[in-house]
Amino acid sequence: MNVLQWSYTGIYRALNHPRMRYLAGRLVPLRLWIILGLHLVLFAASFLAGVWLVYGTFDQAIILENLQYTLLPLVLIKLLVFFHYELFQGMWRYVSFEDLLNIIRASLVSIVIFYFVGLVWGRFAMYEQLYCIDALLTIVFIGGIRMVVRNVRENFIQTRAAGDLKNMLLVGPVGMVIPLVKEMLGNPYSIYQPIAIVDPEKTPHFGMARVSDVPVYSYEQFLSKTKYARHIDEIVLCWPQATRTQLENVVEELKELKAPFKKLPHVEEILSGKIQISEIREVEIQDLLDRPSVHIDMEQIRADLKDKVVLVSGGGGSIGSELCRQIAEYGPKQLVVVERSESNLYNLRLELKERFPRLNLLASISSVNNQPGLEQLMKKNKVDVIFHAAAYKHVPLMEDVPIESSYNNIVGTYNLAKSSLNAGVRRFVMISTDKAVNPTNIMGVTKRVAEMIVQSMNAAGKTQFMTVRFGNVLGSAGSVIPIFKEQLLQGKPLTVTHPEIERFFMTIPEAVQLVLQAGCMGKGGEVFVLDMGKPVKILKLAEKLISLAGKRPYKDVEIRFTGLRAGEKMYEELFTPSECVVATGHPRIQVAVCEKVDAQWIAACIERIIGMIHAQDEAGILQAFIDLVPSYRPSEIVEKKLHGSSPAEDDPASKNNHPAEAKPGITSRVRLIESRPSRMRLGEGGQVH
Repeated sequence: MNVLQWSYTGIYRALNHPRMRYLAGRLVPLRLWIILGLHLVLFAASFLAGVWLVYGTFDQAIILENLQYTLLPLVLIKLLVFFHYELFQGMWRYVSFEDLLNIIRASLVSIVIFYFVGLVWGRFAMYEQLYCIDALLTIVFIGGIRMVVRNVRENFIQTRAAGDLKNMLLVGPVGMVIPLVKEMLGNPYSIYQPIAIVDPEKTPHFGMARVSDVPVYSYEQFLSKTKYARHIDEIVLCWPQATRTQLENVVEELKELKAPFKKLPHVEEILSGKIQISEIREVEIQDLLDRPSVHIDMEQIRADLKDKVVLVSGGGGSIGSELCRQIAEYGPKQLVVVERSESNLYNLRLELKERFPRLNLLASISSVNNQPGLEQLMKKNKVDVIFHAAAYKHVPLMEDVPIESSYNNIVGTYNLAKSSLNAGVRRFVMISTDKAVNPTNIMGVTKRVAEMIVQSMNAAGKTQFMTVRFGNVLGSAGSVIPIFKEQLLQGKPLTVTHPEIERFFMTIPEAVQLVLQAGCMGKGGEVFVLDMGKPVKILKLAEKLISLAGKRPYKDVEIRFTGLRAGEKMYEELFTPSECVVATGHPRIQVAVCEKVDAQWIAACIERIIGMIHAQDEAGILQAFIDLVPSYRPSEIVEKKLHGSSPAEDDPASKNNHPAEAKPGITSRVRLIESRPSRMRLGEGGQVH
């Protein structure tokens, strides 16, 4: 630290003393009067200095004469003119070129007015040189004091705790970077120190430039400046309009700096006042994924949900909570949130009450399997629309507990759907998953059965039943992105099951937007499928996350392959081979035209499954899955359970496979297949809209 920096640091520490801060706080209400007094002193000083320069003496007689007939009127005129140009309201630490121009204008206008007043009155006797010198000295004194304040503040504030400052490399067009540089240098609480700016839009032969003494380079120029490599703590992308390819190129080229990547909030967020420019965020993985943008008809959704009573089941989960946030934006008459996790519901209630003070919110701690309570809740509050997001979703866990999975995902959907019919709900929208297509795990097959339940209910009453099916969402609790981030934070290797495994991805807000849009479009009986874009390799996802953290894959952070888990697919699918794909009026929403499901048959099957759940007949439930969903391919774990012992094996009535003698609630494969009616495909125009 040089002598100047040491001096600035000392000044800052003195001014930052508690007593000095207390004194400054007391003086804030007197700020305008202090500034006026200081300007009076400077106006007088500029005039007296001009007198000395013109006359070469401070002879008492000359000074008294000028004070009597010249100084006081001149100072009064300057005060009025400077007040007109609003030069007493500005904050000196942010003085700009426009402020200096106003000072020049005010000084020249003041002296011109004074000159013509003197001609009319005939009392002001001044040399012509004094008019010019006074105007020039006024500009120097008034403008100079502002520049001194700004320069001192920018210098000693940045040396306030030099060891704690983070050296930042700013990447983006200079026009986008300048506000951030000013914020970093001018904010006394900023911990960021800009050391260089890289403008990707500049040509390789771009000449040397500086912004607030921060060097500006073209992309190629900076890459040759190896001296910065050891001094960069973070790389900030100040480029909100950059494409995914451009962002990927920046990350790829600068990853050798071993600095984590951050990003500047979007300009619209800053201008709307939602966030401050100093709120630098992490670059999220979704910024680098190739996903088509989502556009929805907000007015259509508003017309559909405004002044309606909307119920969201599983409202405390990742999808359910985002549904609640977005629905609240459209002004529902009442939002009813059903959630059995007390802490999740409590936190969501606090958030919604804070963000939407006028929202009529009913938070109900309940389970989707409490059919009498749900039906009473719907009738009492006259629910119009239901979004069913309550479900178990973690594949490995559900492989171990098929009974619990069935009870929540299948029976819960059945109970909620029946309650909707009985309560006269207008529309029922269920959230499904791509794992329901050709399922290889318990979670997927239970969701496929849930889809069949919802489809079969559509013709049972006035309620319009529909399903929205989509793939993985980024950042949901327990999903791959949070797991990777936690492993990075703990310095552990990132675990990937297989180098070739792929998944569809979409952000939670995007998925919910399309769910609401599909709900408006549906007429009943549809299985809507969201366009998820191209599938993404999980290995590539892990490599990008490591690079964004400022580390190098396989060098700084290991990637370890653990092998596919039970019930896990290499590739997910959105449609079964037997489903016809039909376009809708929205490019991101399609309809999977499925075979019709007989309502009475599926209801009988579900009642039998409920009996098996009560009897804890795990093998019977697994066999029922195979009967209900022929495309289901059980994992090895499930196969062992299926061919192992079960409560049914110890019951004599279950050994002869005679339907009439079977134990209540326990059914055989023959019984289910014999009860199943022939399938029919939807005709032209079916349930497609």
